Amino acid sequence: MFACVVLIKMKRQRYLWVTLLPAAWVLVCTLDAAWQKVFSDDPKIGFLAHAHKFGAAFAQGQVLAPAKSMEQMSRILTNDRVDAALALLFMAVVIVTIERGVRSAARAWREPRATVNEAPHVTAAPAEYGNA
Repeated sequence: MFACVVLIKMKRQRYLWVTLLPAAWVLVCTLDAAWQKVFSDDPKIGFLAHAHKFGAAFAQGQVLAPAKSMEQMSRILTNDRVDAALALLFMAVVIVTIERGVRSAARAWREPRATVNEAPHVTAAPAEYGNA
């Protein structure tokens, strides 16, 4: 997204597809995978489904593999819930990053001139390297 915004700010929109296509693919894959990890009904995939399965067993006093004790069952429940919360947090971060990038790109697109420029090359003097 950063590269897309920079290209728009530099008024190089004709190259936008080079960064936009891979960014869109990564966005779709990342958000879809995160959604599945949180909300899938399959306990082998979804954090919440896994927590529900282990929570029901925990409530009945059963120990499910790979846990070997009720303490480990409790730890698995906590880990599943923390994993789900972190996945949702990271999904939110990705969405906010995309939203902010789109907003910045839209502002730059409306500008008639480039809003970012490369800094000119500056050669450092040899004395600055401590070899004098």
